[in-house]
Amino acid sequence: MTARQCFRLKNRMLVANISANLVAAVVITNLVAPLELLAATQAQVFLIQAISTPILFLIGFIGLVGYELPMRRYLTQCRADGRRLREVPQQVLRRLLNEPFYAMALDLFIWILAAVFWSSYFRYMGEPDHIVKRAFLINLHIGLITIVVAFFLLEHIFQKKLALFFFPKGRIYEVPGTIRVNIRVRLAAFLFACNLIPFFATIQVYFGLTAAEEDPAVVLERLGNALVTNSLVFMGVGLWLWILVSTNLSHPFRAIIRTLSRAREGDFDGRVPVTSNDELGYTGDVINQMTAGLKEREKMRLAMILAREVQQNLLPPGDPAAEGLDIAGISIYCDETGGDYYDFIHYNTGAAEGMPLAVVVGDVSGHGVSAALLMAIARSLLRQRLSLPGDLAAVLNDVNSQLAQDIGISGQFMTLLCLAVNGSAGEIVWVRAGHDPAILYDPAHDHFEPLAGPGIALGVDGASRFTVQRRSHLAEGSIILMGTDGVWEACNPQGEMFGKERVRALLKDHAEEPSGMIRDRLVDRLQAFCGRSDLEDDITLVVVKMDRTRTARGSTDDPHAYEKASS
Repeated sequence: MTARQCFRLKNRMLVANISANLVAAVVITNLVAPLELLAATQAQVFLIQAISTPILFLIGFIGLVGYELPMRRYLTQCRADGRRLREVPQQVLRRLLNEPFYAMALDLFIWILAAVFWSSYFRYMGEPDHIVKRAFLINLHIGLITIVVAFFLLEHIFQKKLALFFFPKGRIYEVPGTIRVNIRVRLAAFLFACNLIPFFATIQVYFGLTAAEEDPAVVLERLGNALVTNSLVFMGVGLWLWILVSTNLSHPFRAIIRTLSRAREGDFDGRVPVTSNDELGYTGDVINQMTAGLKEREKMRLAMILAREVQQNLLPPGDPAAEGLDIAGISIYCDETGGDYYDFIHYNTGAAEGMPLAVVVGDVSGHGVSAALLMAIARSLLRQRLSLPGDLAAVLNDVNSQLAQDIGISGQFMTLLCLAVNGSAGEIVWVRAGHDPAILYDPAHDHFEPLAGPGIALGVDGASRFTVQRRSHLAEGSIILMGTDGVWEACNPQGEMFGKERVRALLKDHAEEPSGMIRDRLVDRLQAFCGRSDLEDDITLVVVKMDRTRTARGSTDDPHAYEKASS
């Protein structure tokens, strides 16, 4: 901050207030209501004015400078440091906002003092009563004009020159202990300045002229001249005040409209300059907070899109080609990211036991980013552990122990169903960790069987142990449906759940179709059932069908079926 900038900031309000007093005094005393004094009095009035007027202005000067002392000290400190200090004392802000009202009170006091002084002086000099009364009314009139002009002028100076320095981030409305003037009061003051004050001035001139013992024709002529002069003067003052008021109101409105228009186009960098503590200032603060929130939300949306892409890459890129098996899976999230998980893992230990493929379906508590993070952690732990020796129970024991250490205090958990399958032999083994049992359907005997078993969710108790369940001699065409609770707990607009009965009925009706068709029909049926209602939970399902006609390289499924169904 330069010395010139510091000087201007310190004295703008002071100069504006002195100017308001000076203009009002010159206009009223010389144009609107000049006094016709006795010759003996006129000789002394000039000398008295030369002494009293500087004294009155000095009182106003000292009173206003004293009120501004905290602000002046702050600006001096800014000048010494060469920059605007980060923290502005509350006293400085409070006095700066209340200065127009303090200046109005100080000006009115000064002109009431002048009214008492001049009326007493003219009475002492032997002037007629109507001159004494007019002297009092003229000074009171000057005070009324001054406080109105000073208020609008000081408010204009604050908004255009000081607000952005002292309130670069806005939030003027939050400063405690300030006098707030709403738009209605401001317009009422404008009405008072442009209508009531001229009316009082005209009445004052009328009574002043008619009180004198003069010829009525002379009085009428002088009254006409006074009315014309008053009209011209107050039209000029009214025009000037209209410019100030319209500027103080129109500029914030234009800034608000411009910022909202940019936000509508997706540009959230716009900002409303907040320069007042009325409704417009409060609206500007709210809009600035709104655009900042929208900007952060847009960043979050883009981050969520990226997170969704990353998570989608963690899911299988397509359905696997496994000997003796026809497999299809899909996962649909209710948010950008979710906690549902499915995977197809070829692992060496299982191959040694005749189980070359592990099919995994999991469901993390909740959904969104936190669930997606836990899903990614669990996927990494599971894949890494399946590359080491041990059966499925040992795998889940180790994964559970590690997850419990990582997320035990968070309250999150993950249900999981891990199934290893040998399609050629028609054998499966599985471990259930708190997950819904898979549905096994034998079309030849029209028989449904749950693939259940003991086991709690992963991450709840690190000391828990899991056991392997087995099933052999699966008939050709048998179907295993593994899914999350979002499938059967999906609701329609009436609140009715889809339920497992509808799932079984669909498996029964389409048992002859490939697993990919069964998956797609189930998804279509779910979407038709839910209608326009949003999904309340993630949906994941895997269909495993025994098909010994298939070889590891002979799958006819589209390897990108998952991606198409998701899109």
